[in-house]
Amino acid sequence: MGWVWEDAPARGAYTRTKRLADLVVSGGALLVLSPVFAGVAILVRAKLGRPVIFRQERPGMHGEVFEILKFRTMLDVDPGRGRVSDEDRMTPFGRRLRATSLDEIPELINVLRGEMSLVGPRPLRTKYLERYSAEQARRHDVPPGLTGLAQISGRNALTWDDRFDLDLEYVRTRSLATDVRILLATVPKVLGHHGIAQEGRATMDDFFGPRRIGRHELRPAPDRAGEDALSVVDRTTGAEVARCIVSGLSSGVLEVGIDVVPDTEDAETVRSRAAEMLLGIARERDAHGIRIDTSHDSPETVEFWITQGCRIDGDHVRRSVARTEAVAGR
Repeated sequence: MGWVWEDAPARGAYTRTKRLADLVVSGGALLVLSPVFAGVAILVRAKLGRPVIFRQERPGMHGEVFEILKFRTMLDVDPGRGRVSDEDRMTPFGRRLRATSLDEIPELINVLRGEMSLVGPRPLRTKYLERYSAEQARRHDVPPGLTGLAQISGRNALTWDDRFDLDLEYVRTRSLATDVRILLATVPKVLGHHGIAQEGRATMDDFFGPRRIGRHELRPAPDRAGEDALSVVDRTTGAEVARCIVSGLSSGVLEVGIDVVPDTEDAETVRSRAAEMLLGIARERDAHGIRIDTSHDSPETVEFWITQGCRIDGDHVRRSVARTEAVAGR
């Protein structure tokens, strides 16, 4: 079951007060931290070279794109020297910058400009916009922040779905008191260097798509060890509501089967969510989309897939990983 979204009558006053606090705190912090800013900039220039400031497009409130500013923490890509992955390019100096969050000082400029806030969901990559579920996209109903509920609850050590659940909880319950609590809780997290990255990784793994939508979650099938079988589980009851079989890649498309458990309530929602979660697996395997076996489905089910943007392909239907496309491999 999804969230019930409401805008409180006092939300306008909250927004104005929050923006004023952002201006005062970010402006004051930039002034006070200017010697630190200059010192870090000199060290980055000496140890990592130019450019000192890392710039990247990120989606902000309502998905509007802005350029985020950070201190550089990685060396340039250089295949000849074995510098390809994030792990290869990250230096001990860069790790220390990230561990202390000093690399994020320039983001105070983004806050001052109004592109970010002190507190809110972290701004992620623009390519993730079309990968969110409809619920996860609600994280863009507020400005992105320097810190947020997910950051004080585990940062990059959390799974993507757990992070987004916390982002949505913040959007739903945000208030000045919540913002102050998050800011105060951020200090020990930063000083303790908690959750900077996933274990064994320099950064967070890519987000390919949701494994959890509403009350449904895609999990490994416990009784099919060794096979590429997955279960869609109703998290409120723990019951399996669908079984998904991933057969493998064929012509750049992931072959899958989705069998909804008989008498499952709202079977169409389960099918739709299963397909959306399987699209994430397709992206992870560099597939163009999924090809769903419908040989045992009723005409009504096939018609349902067509309404979901799929195209009939013999006794299968196809769905692209890109929401702007209706046919895989197009």
